[in-house]
Amino acid sequence: MSATKKKKGADAAPKVDPDRIAAVRALLADRDAVLADGHHRFETACRYRSEAPDTPGVEAIMAFVVELTDEELCVVERDGEALAAIGYQVEPFGGRSVVIHAVPAPHPRFEAIPCFRELVADLARGRFGGWANRLERFAASFACRAAVKAGTPLSEPEMRALLLRLFETRLPPHDVHGRSTIVQLPRGELERRFGRH
Repeated sequence: MSATKKKKGADAAPKVDPDRIAAVRALLADRDAVLADGHHRFETACRYRSEAPDTPGVEAIMAFVVELTDEELCVVERDGEALAAIGYQVEPFGGRSVVIHAVPAPHPRFEAIPCFRELVADLARGRFGGWANRLERFAASFACRAAVKAGTPLSEPEMRALLLRLFETRLPPHDVHGRSTIVQLPRGELERRFGRH
């Protein structure tokens, strides 16, 4: 029986593939690598989330490493407070990379990393104008990108939650571009449109 166990153990031993090792070495020859135990990182992050549930951006239980251009890296350093105000916790990670520890979560379908890349690229290109209105335009751009997209199917609870959040804003009848979010139609107009006049 011990011989059988020994044979099973020998069969289960990891196999070394020299070609695969050589391919990985070649791939990483001129690059930095970050190795992390996914299970332990996830476990630690979940524990942190349970200990600090009200921390902004705590929903991001895994860190993201993002490589930027030189211009984008400069604006991340310059406008770090604006990024933090909307929920991105970012710090330098060596070279032109940054590590994102936390992201905003305005709704479950929000794609935080693509949004971060787009916002930083827009900041680097000067899309938001001069200092006087840059932060206001930045916030408006984030609001637009963070919104549920047209045609996205929503459940009834999600629709109710969006309406409740809409009425908590300062100007609920308009979006950040000045377009109407609420339109009042008299009953007669509704009946006319549905051919009931």
